[in-house]
Amino acid sequence: MNAISHFGRTWGLGLAFMVLGAFGAQAQEVVAKAGVASVTTLDLKAELARIPEANRRAMLANPNALTTIANNLLVRRLLAQEAVRDGLDKDPLNQAQLQISRDRALSDMRLATMDLQNNPSPAALDAYALEQYRVNQARYERPAQTRASHILLEDKGTDSLAQAKVLVEKLRAGASFAELAKEHSTDPGSAARGGDLGFFAAGAMVRPFEDGVNALEKPGDISEPVKSQFGWHIIRLDERRPKSIAPFEEVKDKLVADARTALLNQSRQAKVANIQKEIEGNLNAIEAFIEASKKAP
Repeated sequence: MNAISHFGRTWGLGLAFMVLGAFGAQAQEVVAKAGVASVTTLDLKAELARIPEANRRAMLANPNALTTIANNLLVRRLLAQEAVRDGLDKDPLNQAQLQISRDRALSDMRLATMDLQNNPSPAALDAYALEQYRVNQARYERPAQTRASHILLEDKGTDSLAQAKVLVEKLRAGASFAELAKEHSTDPGSAARGGDLGFFAAGAMVRPFEDGVNALEKPGDISEPVKSQFGWHIIRLDERRPKSIAPFEEVKDKLVADARTALLNQSRQAKVANIQKEIEGNLNAIEAFIEASKKAP
């Protein structure tokens, strides 16, 4: 994972700090203990800040889940105390790993603070989202769609076709399509809706059905019985919707969310770029490290 993609996760951490910030004024109480070791509500707050918001909200409503988290934290705390007792924190490699863990936690906190400071205004988000919508119209194309209704009869031979033709005659004479669909259709899903199949794009239906729909010219037209592997269909064309672009308001929420991420990434990238200008690498040392690693047991 590169630095920028890693930074992309810290916006959620920043939000977690805000969501959980209200707990800061509360007195810290012990929620689990073993001997002299304990876990407090502050420890719970810190651990919850690491968890995605959807899961975090669920856990805040579940005492059993919070108890499990507290117990796990206490087990780790006790194991850490044993590690210190055994002098593991004095080993140079372990010290380096501890320092890296500390750096990672503190850098995430710093980036979360930056995110909150650089949080774009609603106007900036709307402007960026609208610009992205305008320059990426192809992403928001909606294919041509058709809305149709049908009555499906199970294929039981010539009697089924004869029944279908009778229903077609009734429909063309003015009978209610919805009522006949509810009474006769063997497609339970659409029958309950009066035969309505909703909107669908080309290729969504089996070929005989699609050919039958395409042969109808105007809304309200009723097809002759059409046979497919499912039986006999009587199809009514309800509406044709041409190819179009989804309106901005329909996709705005997703675009604004993407805009927030993009604008915050710009701030993070600028910060990383400034830091990287100060870095002085030592390729010779890295190559020597590689060679030494090859010889290590």
